[in-house]
Amino acid sequence: MRRHLFFLTLQLVATVCLIGSVERAAAQHSPSGVVLAELYPPVYPPLARQAHISGDVRILVGIRRDGSVVSAELISGHQMLKSAALESVQKSTFECRGCAEEVTSYSLTYTFSLRDDVDCGGRRLRRSAKCLYLWRCGDWRSLPSPSRRPEVTQSENHITLLVDSACVETSSTSSAGG
Repeated sequence: MRRHLFFLTLQLVATVCLIGSVERAAAQHSPSGVVLAELYPPVYPPLARQAHISGDVRILVGIRRDGSVVSAELISGHQMLKSAALESVQKSTFECRGCAEEVTSYSLTYTFSLRDDVDCGGRRLRRSAKCLYLWRCGDWRSLPSPSRRPEVTQSENHITLLVDSACVETSSTSSAGG
């Protein structure tokens, strides 16, 4: 009898959790009417790439009924990545399907990521700490550039940009070569 009650209780808890997760999912995917029709691809800022800065940038976008962007406000994210995300939002095309308000708010997240498997001319070079402060960082301009193109993926309100890490020669490597 106890075993039967235990399994009934377990089933009840699982059902309540399932109903709660379905309600949360429905709330997250409730149609605000705004759809990202055509994404203007973001460009990874070169300085942020060289400094190995990555992360999420969240933007709150105001969309008019005609789909035009009326405002774009940075909610969170690294300062070196925000301009690329804001430029992408402002140049993208949206649709506002059945929007009741004159301006509808839409939250968009950009994820800037770096690939770590970059081959920098046969050797993997790491950046010097002083490169973050824009001091002399060795002869990084003479290194071969990565050949892979940036990958941009998009879901409902999330854009991911994946690029190769920048090849930066540290001063200890450049002094060892000559």
